[in-house]
Amino acid sequence: MDEPPAARAAAGPLLAPRISVIVPTWDEAKYLPGLFESLKHQTIPPDEVLVADSGSSDGTPEVARKAGAIVVEGERRGPGEGRNRGARKATGEVLVFVDADCVLPPNLLEAVFLALADPDVVGGATGFAPVYLANAYQRAMTIWGIPHNAGYCFFFRKTAFESLGGIREDLVLNETHDLAIRSRSIGRFVLLPIIVETSMRRFRTYGYLRTILQEYVASTILYYATGRSPRELFRPAPAR
Repeated sequence: MDEPPAARAAAGPLLAPRISVIVPTWDEAKYLPGLFESLKHQTIPPDEVLVADSGSSDGTPEVARKAGAIVVEGERRGPGEGRNRGARKATGEVLVFVDADCVLPPNLLEAVFLALADPDVVGGATGFAPVYLANAYQRAMTIWGIPHNAGYCFFFRKTAFESLGGIREDLVLNETHDLAIRSRSIGRFVLLPIIVETSMRRFRTYGYLRTILQEYVASTILYYATGRSPRELFRPAPAR
């Protein structure tokens, strides 16, 4: 692939890792075109895009295939399982996980490429808009040695992802935080100075206060205390 001069200079002429973008989906035909359009304008294009679909009935697989993505079919068992499924099929040395309702800045994959020029970095995440206060919390926790990953957009070296056993599928919330925290055992998890735009559909559907207090604050505190996010307490319904 063709890297910009800055990326090539930072990484060295012999290092050009393949980048696989993985998108977990369930009825995401409405949002995928926006994501695919932003992927078309990356300064470093992905080598492949995999859509790990979980039984969509709205034409999501067809939208993905039309855009040139590889569709990895499976049962509906949550986004964590979908991400793991996509990762198993990915051929890239770098895995970039993106939610279907995200729109990426054009230098997102270039920023990932540059971050991984440091061999100590095994993974990282981005900020997200428009909830900027959450970004400050995510950055503060990472600086304090407890890497945080909201899950909208993050990346890992494939070897690191596999050595960690992938994402815990028993967690319905905090599964991406858990992965970031566990990654401390093998290297550095970084936050990129990049903001991706999200639809904020869960906040609109279920209300900002309920979403923040129940699905973010309460579930995170319980996860830190017990290492779990019990399904009987937290069963977030998909928002469309």
